[in-house]
Amino acid sequence: MFTKIDKLVSKAFIPTFFLTFFVVLFILFTVFLSQYLEDLVGKDLGWEVYARVFFYFALTLTPMTFPLATLLAALMSFGNLGEHSELTAIKGSGISLLRILMPVGFFALVIAITAFLSNNYIVPEANLRAFSLIYDIKQKKPALEFKEGGFYNDLPKHRIRIERKDRNGGNGIYGIMIYDHSAQRGNTDLIIADSGKMYTILDNNYLVMELQHGSKFSEPTNDNTYKREFVRDNFSKAKFVFSLEALGMNRTPEELFKSHQVMMTVSQLKRTSDSLDRESGIQLVNVPNISKPYYDYQFATFAFTGDSLAQFRLDTLPAKYSDFKKVIKDEDLVMYYEKAINKTRNLKNLVAASRDRVEVMQKDAVTYRLAMFQKITFSVACFIMFLIGAPLGAIIKKGGFGLPVLISIVFFILFYVLTITGEKYAKEGIAGALEGAWMANAVLSVFGFFFLRQARSDSRLFDADIYYIYFNKLKEKFLSYQYAARNRKI
Repeated sequence: MFTKIDKLVSKAFIPTFFLTFFVVLFILFTVFLSQYLEDLVGKDLGWEVYARVFFYFALTLTPMTFPLATLLAALMSFGNLGEHSELTAIKGSGISLLRILMPVGFFALVIAITAFLSNNYIVPEANLRAFSLIYDIKQKKPALEFKEGGFYNDLPKHRIRIERKDRNGGNGIYGIMIYDHSAQRGNTDLIIADSGKMYTILDNNYLVMELQHGSKFSEPTNDNTYKREFVRDNFSKAKFVFSLEALGMNRTPEELFKSHQVMMTVSQLKRTSDSLDRESGIQLVNVPNISKPYYDYQFATFAFTGDSLAQFRLDTLPAKYSDFKKVIKDEDLVMYYEKAINKTRNLKNLVAASRDRVEVMQKDAVTYRLAMFQKITFSVACFIMFLIGAPLGAIIKKGGFGLPVLISIVFFILFYVLTITGEKYAKEGIAGALEGAWMANAVLSVFGFFFLRQARSDSRLFDADIYYIYFNKLKEKFLSYQYAARNRKI
């Protein structure tokens, strides 16, 4: 049951956590937006498509948001309590720091469990929908926009040039030139008009051009290459309709993206990594069985007991084929030797291909296993960030977004660098997938327990005057040693 102190500490932490969570998510989302802005702008997607993209990618960013938000919220809440002397008053009443941290520790545990459930069930589905949607957006051509004096090339089999458009925003166009490449005969079909108007119909699925005072030039198909005819048809009014289907966004089946590790849950990642390990083991076992016939053939070739071979021992045969032909004159023996070399080359290529397949499968297994462990480690990191932030806030006694934000960024960068380093070590075989995934948490937990120990003893770890005192003491000792050494010389 919560006491008044528990309620006080909880009220200081919980609102701060939600505030920092959305602030951190907004910052990370801004970084995402800068990466994909070029793919999203100018394609006339509609607000519902933008809303889905932003929502899905906001969910994909939560694995990194939870740890950083927990660290920043713990720093700010306990920094505020320390800055207003509330921590000092609570400690003065005989309550230990560990008891004060208990309610926030409980919420940090809830955050860690929530982060795991989100990483395991929500984030894979959000990744699947987000990346499949962004892939389709990248394939979509920009919205229909004709620039004056330039050719528009995004309509398949057509190149359209408009000299001038209405200045008042109307649909009038002037100086129209349309190359029709439907027949795939080059620039042989051309439409030219002085003026007209342009608009779309059927929910912007078709473009209509009503042209006036123009001509249509074409070159009919003629088998006689020496006699070419060109046809010119003049018109006072004509209507041309173009399909805009190529400019639309076609959805790719999401099942095509499900094999990537960011789209999988822990159970799926474990199943896939175990399957890759079994497959690579089967490949290693099968290589000797596959290569055995080649060894048998080579051994049988040189163990032949004919008169022409009996005079040679296997260990005395030349290594190079050119040397072999100089020493051995028997054509049958040379033929056997050539066949043996070809079989050996085939064996070498077979073993090399099997080795490459095994290496690829082993690397893929490590990648999937890393993704599986990181769903757990990123969740545990929320609690470790609490162990760092809460004691550190109690030590520095500073709230707000100033110093806590700076410290949070430092530890977040350290967490990110250690995570990347652990992944690299695991993929290069320097460390196992388990050790590589847990490296960041192991290092940061040392900082957490160190700060917790310092906070329990009311350490003045970040007070400048304490270091000034230590410096003066060191300076006095140094001067006393100099004075003693000078007296000994005298």
